Amino acid sequence: MVKSNLLCSAVSLPVLLLCQVQPGVAQQPLVLDQITVEGAGRADPNAELAVTAEDIERENPQDLKQLFLDDPAITVAGGSVASQKFYLHGIDQNKLNVQIDGAQQKSNVWHHNGNIIINPLVLKAVQVDSAVSPADAGPGALGGTVRFETKDVVDLILPGRTHGGFLSTGFDTNSRTVNVTGAGYGMHNGFEALGLLTREEGQDYRNGFGKEEAGTAADLVSGLAKLAYESPEGHRFQVSQEYIQDKGYRRLRPNLGFVNPLFNNNEARRYTTTFRYLMTKPTDDYNPEVLFYYNQNDLDRPFGNYGRPAGDFESSTKSMGGKVQNTFGFGFGSLTTGLDFVNTRASVKRFYFPDDVREESTNLGAYLQARLRPIGPLIISTGLRLDHQWYKAVDGQELQNSGLSPNLSAEYFLTKHVSLFGGYSYNFGGIELAETALFHARDYTYAGDLNPTKAHNVRAGVRLAAYHGFSAEAAYFHTLMLDPVAYDFTNAMRINGENLRSQGVDLSVRYDWANAFISAKYTHADVRYGDRIALPGDYNNGITVGDIFTLSGAYTWQEYGLTLGASAEFAPEIDDPALRAEAFYPFEAYNVINAFLEWAPTQKALQNVTVRADVRNIFDEEYYSRGSYGQTDMITPAYSPGRSVYLSANVKF
Repeated sequence: MVKSNLLCSAVSLPVLLLCQVQPGVAQQPLVLDQITVEGAGRADPNAELAVTAEDIERENPQDLKQLFLDDPAITVAGGSVASQKFYLHGIDQNKLNVQIDGAQQKSNVWHHNGNIIINPLVLKAVQVDSAVSPADAGPGALGGTVRFETKDVVDLILPGRTHGGFLSTGFDTNSRTVNVTGAGYGMHNGFEALGLLTREEGQDYRNGFGKEEAGTAADLVSGLAKLAYESPEGHRFQVSQEYIQDKGYRRLRPNLGFVNPLFNNNEARRYTTTFRYLMTKPTDDYNPEVLFYYNQNDLDRPFGNYGRPAGDFESSTKSMGGKVQNTFGFGFGSLTTGLDFVNTRASVKRFYFPDDVREESTNLGAYLQARLRPIGPLIISTGLRLDHQWYKAVDGQELQNSGLSPNLSAEYFLTKHVSLFGGYSYNFGGIELAETALFHARDYTYAGDLNPTKAHNVRAGVRLAAYHGFSAEAAYFHTLMLDPVAYDFTNAMRINGENLRSQGVDLSVRYDWANAFISAKYTHADVRYGDRIALPGDYNNGITVGDIFTLSGAYTWQEYGLTLGASAEFAPEIDDPALRAEAFYPFEAYNVINAFLEWAPTQKALQNVTVRADVRNIFDEEYYSRGSYGQTDMITPAYSPGRSVYLSANVKF
């Protein structure tokens, strides 16, 4: 009864009413019927697996753009990996809660570079809380949450084995890039160990015009190491270390095409270290999770050819954080309670000033999230966060802000396969970490009346789940962000900008049968900054998306081990008076078609070998993808690669 009273005092009125009609609920765990989203259980009505393990295995992605190729709700800027950043419904990733194995990524270094470089080969899945995020997702989820999860030993090891490994290699004919990966792993008496290392090196790729895109050559090193122990009672301890490095002779502004002939030596590095404890055999009273992490993003651009302060710097963003939580089970659901924190320190080494600069942000949060099934066809997820932020600004000001973030989502099953869902959240985002690389060019101050950013999020729709092979979903989303932080470049000051809004629809339909599938998705996102559409120059806020269609499908001849697959992305032209007013050309339409053929021999001697050929951009389309900087009279976009054939082979042992 104590737990029931605690729940009633912690969550919203609908839940309170449900609690009052459930006196004396027995303290026994409830096993809910599994609700599937492409094979994965759904804990919250607006959560989805944007990229599944099966997607990664099938699509064989080599970068962020290819990773999210089939999901039009997530757009990725084109160009080299150094410039790729992603947007959820047109909202910049800096306004999302982005995590890798639970470690929040506070990496807003330089708006001309990508903020997160990740090797898709180490990933198990990517989960997205679209617009509406639960309280236990963490702070700063102004436009949603994106969680990258890396692979464990169990995801790689062959059935019936206690140890093993794999070797894979690939060659891209366009950029002459060679990719080699090796991994080893094993488990014994509860202990697990995994090590994976990738090296990728190549030349500048050619775009659809047949011209080299200078400064795009791959030079990547990445690795993943994990150690874990799980006791017979279910106590699991895990330590992981991920590292990735991209370096090369890059354009002065990697996300732009030809502006001037100047280049810099760029080196971007990311270290992500995590420690996690959880219980794999939980009870009603004891179902904990403890997480601590250290994350570091560095970008070095030393002494290029620019000759002005705007060219050279060394920047580092270091975060320490974690959470301690427990999930209590009871008769018709669960309640998760916890505390989390994150401390981020950013520093810039300035080569043209007598002093370097730094900033620091600390957030402490407390949260409750209830996940309930009060009656058979109804699922409710509701919760509340309280956050307090301390911000030590570059100009010496110390700012403090607090805010509440409530959320409520529900899903009601009209039949076993058809459901209606919807949710709302109000999110306190605090003051966004500054774009630290700007400090290398000028001294900035903060407005005395700077307000923390807040957001209203709504997402609702209808879904069909696994009905004779068919699944489908239609959803409306709306995000309204108040007081996003912007820059007054004339006075070198951080101020509050115009309101940022994204609204539109996501549509998807899929049909699966024994050895094949076909899928179609569509997203329309109207992204506005103030009273106009979002423009490429609205850095760290949003970008214009418009309409994006994707198609994908695959067919497997099981007796031969052959799989033939294809995918496509279609984006109509975007023309708007705001583009012309700011000297941008209309965003060109493009149609990109891809295909692959994979052979996994059925002969016993070769059953762990896979050989594959991907043909990307089959018709050599001349295009720059949505999310990229547009064209003006002075700026050429960073065009995406033209036709390329990627040949790869993999052997597990």
